[in-house]
Amino acid sequence: MQAKQTLPEAAKDTIRKKFDRAESADPIVLWWDDGNYLEDIIEQACDELGVHLKVAEETPLELRANPVDGEQVWYVPHVKEPEDAEGDFDWFRDVEHTGGDVEMSIEDLTVHAFERGQLDAWELKTATQADDPTKRREIARILHDQLTGGQLPTLEQLRTRIVTGGYTDPVAFVLENGWGDIDDSPGTIEQMQDLLTSEGVDAVASEDEPAGIVAATRRWAVAEWLIHAGVDAERFPTECRAETAGDHDLPELKSLLNNTTSAGLLADRYLGEATWPDVVAAVDDPWDLADCLVDAALERRLWEEWHASFDAGDYETCLERAAERYDALLGSEDFRGTYRGAYGPDSPWTQTWEQAAEVARLAHQLETWDERATDDVVSLYADPDDGTWQIDNAMLSLVVAGAPESDLPADHPAVDTLDDLRTQLQSEYVEYLEALGDRVTETVEAGAPFVDEDHSYQFFTKESAGLESGQTVALFVIDALRLDLARRLADELRDYVATLPADAPEFAVDEDVWLGTLPSETEFGKAALTPGEIQMFDVSLVDGELQPLRNNRKVNTNRRNSLLGGDGWTVTRDTEDGWQSTRVAYFKNDLDDIGEKELSDLEAMLARRVDSLAEFIGTKLEQGEWDQAYVLTDHGFVLLPDSASPEKISRPAEASDSGRRWIAGEDVDEDSPGVLLDSSSRLGYLDANVSVLASPLKRFKKQGLGDARFYHGGLLPQEFVLDFISITQG
Repeated sequence: MQAKQTLPEAAKDTIRKKFDRAESADPIVLWWDDGNYLEDIIEQACDELGVHLKVAEETPLELRANPVDGEQVWYVPHVKEPEDAEGDFDWFRDVEHTGGDVEMSIEDLTVHAFERGQLDAWELKTATQADDPTKRREIARILHDQLTGGQLPTLEQLRTRIVTGGYTDPVAFVLENGWGDIDDSPGTIEQMQDLLTSEGVDAVASEDEPAGIVAATRRWAVAEWLIHAGVDAERFPTECRAETAGDHDLPELKSLLNNTTSAGLLADRYLGEATWPDVVAAVDDPWDLADCLVDAALERRLWEEWHASFDAGDYETCLERAAERYDALLGSEDFRGTYRGAYGPDSPWTQTWEQAAEVARLAHQLETWDERATDDVVSLYADPDDGTWQIDNAMLSLVVAGAPESDLPADHPAVDTLDDLRTQLQSEYVEYLEALGDRVTETVEAGAPFVDEDHSYQFFTKESAGLESGQTVALFVIDALRLDLARRLADELRDYVATLPADAPEFAVDEDVWLGTLPSETEFGKAALTPGEIQMFDVSLVDGELQPLRNNRKVNTNRRNSLLGGDGWTVTRDTEDGWQSTRVAYFKNDLDDIGEKELSDLEAMLARRVDSLAEFIGTKLEQGEWDQAYVLTDHGFVLLPDSASPEKISRPAEASDSGRRWIAGEDVDEDSPGVLLDSSSRLGYLDANVSVLASPLKRFKKQGLGDARFYHGGLLPQEFVLDFISITQG
């Protein structure tokens, strides 16, 4: 039964009836409250009736001061004493004959808001009154809130809110809070049983203790979702065979996940506890229930079958199933960025299956990367859709994601298996790098594969139209921005500019593959990225030292800055100074510094640095009103797993100069370690014999340099195939 009136409307009716029955031309209604819960209600009622209101602040006698004519309501915010303390004298007997004397609490007025004839179904006043002052205030608040709004409650909803302390759904309350703060008196226990059974939870009918009621309700709810997902209801006890109206009738637990702020607690409770193990074990295909987000028995069986498919090498099925389970656990995102209907992106349950999908995807990539019939190692590595750069990206993401299964219960099978899979994939990743190095070696020895590619030393010539157009231009030269990191950065920049205000400039973000200078080290790569015609740049042996030259002069940092300054560029390493120029070249070495210093948590630091670069570059674009911007780099890098053990080899006597991944000298030939780059390689800038290592597990000894995991200078595509980003306004 639904309420027919709000409390102000019920108060108006009561006052109006007293006025209508009054014998006086200027009637007064005296309203005694019990706890001052009705003052704003009476004020609203009087305002709508257009009658004068007086409120006693300290003593009822204040109401007689400053008399006025016409209809009045006198409000006393505390109950009338049965006897006057000084002699049984009623100060307001005269008022009784002018309009009326009303003793009515908020509980009494609530009764008037319903149809009186049906109140026997529930003794509302008895159920709402409480001796405990704190409980009384809470009940009064609920009555006030529920009966002053636009949507009036039913008796059952009001009753449920009072018993549960504010919930309208008794089942949702128990599923989320257990017994909560409800008192465990026999009367309250009986009320909760009535409320739950009226909602169809027959499983509580035989329970007479709070713990039993809670356990039975939760078992019933898990059974309900399993039945809704497709499990035969006949497998469950009669009292747990919840009926659903169809696909659009949500199970109670799923409905709760649409509204709760305690998704993490619910995940641990309903995915961490095995409720119906025998029922789940009898299901033919547990993946038919992948959208059901309850019962540890189901969760464990899903993982065990997924892992069996992985061991069988069926990675595509593993990817499909893990993605399906991940999507179900994630839920749907609303316009506020809140996830509903499941456990959200921050839950370890969700993250574990997200990683399972990434593990399956990476395993599939590692297994199939060499099936592409191509001798073009640049395309093999850098193709935006099918390139093996995605393997590096996936490996870095996998490490950054950590071990989400460590936050799951110890008996979850992922706790014992997922770390082994990560270790297995890291081992296979090293094998992939070695095989990729062999592919590069074979390709170079078979011809000159890099002739038709864009080389970084050609940048200022090939981009001269944009660089010399008179427009404002910013160069962001980021040391060691490997191709996969550059593509992450490009995506984040696209996201950034998409969020700019409508009146902000529009920017297009494009990417192009360029090749770094070989050897792929900072000394040569940064020198290539300086102004000058193509034929002015070369890498040559000078007195036994391999040097980058412009106009036959070595390019060091000072000369590079001088060349840029002479071409109209302001060179800066500062995030604030120098940006007032219309042509700014910003240099940053921190990615290389992070790797060279062998810092812990390296992958996470690289990923965070990409995020901060996107924010920094995006801000500069927004603030500086640049017409054109470029994000460039000098080289990439090899990043080995922690478990890999690179071999330090000695450089041969015929080498006159060397780095960690290359040697150079007049006598260096095809018998030297690595891949020989000489005149036959047709690299127009290389005027020397240089042998470059392609194996990821080999490097030349070099005193004082730490390089256990991170290094560059070699012939793996990760080291010299680069992604340059161009950002154009308009």
